[in-house]
Amino acid sequence: MAAIEADAHVYPDYPRLDIRHILSKEQLSEDDYITLFYQTGLGRPAVDEIRSSGDDWARRILLFQDHFFRKVQYVCERNSPISREESIIDENGRYIAGTEMAPLHEGYILVTKSSHTYGWRNGHSALVVDSTNGRTLESVVLGSNSSIQDISKWTNYPNFILLRLKNSTYEEMEEIACTAQELLLDIPYDLTAGVFGPRPAGRDKVKGTHCSHLVWQACSYYGYDLDSDGGIIVTPKDIANSPELEVVQVYGVYPGNIWP
Repeated sequence: MAAIEADAHVYPDYPRLDIRHILSKEQLSEDDYITLFYQTGLGRPAVDEIRSSGDDWARRILLFQDHFFRKVQYVCERNSPISREESIIDENGRYIAGTEMAPLHEGYILVTKSSHTYGWRNGHSALVVDSTNGRTLESVVLGSNSSIQDISKWTNYPNFILLRLKNSTYEEMEEIACTAQELLLDIPYDLTAGVFGPRPAGRDKVKGTHCSHLVWQACSYYGYDLDSDGGIIVTPKDIANSPELEVVQVYGVYPGNIWP
């Protein structure tokens, strides 16, 4: 576990740039979006939404840049008998947010590498089901059923990835979130979900799930397969690398290769 602690938050290995000249443009080029992604962690969907959000949008994007480049402290604590996770703390040891989260929508997907078992960063994932009140649906840990969680804990992680389906409308993503609450809430945690038997399930409630299986299952009801490597079990890393998804925001990971 100690050997992988340094990977909990990856700092940019390139210089911080003055992006104000980009923010002053009426239209952004593809190169502008790439520069903003590497400087702020914000993908194109987030940049466009923030730009249309009001008069202070440029200040907000500059604040994301501040957070993206600043140094953080974090602790690693046990969250189950065999696993641990990292959280950002201030100088007094209190949990704090590392950054603001980009604008959210139902059906958005969150992934973090901050959970690990021994030397394996298995990570964790969640589905946004209530963007207004900041609620996710998650299968958190062995011994507990899937439940509604407060999204604020995600900005306490020293890294996270916010994703959305590339070829889905906001209306369909909202339907996915509603279906997930109907069929995947209060399901027992089962690390072997999808291994012994076919992963795709009908519209009946599944008998067991785990964090990434829950997200995968919710999207599979609508024809999306988020398992990027097609292995016997879907993991948070598989979801992070799915070609079905696009990045809304990254924090504490390298933008050019979010989960190698």
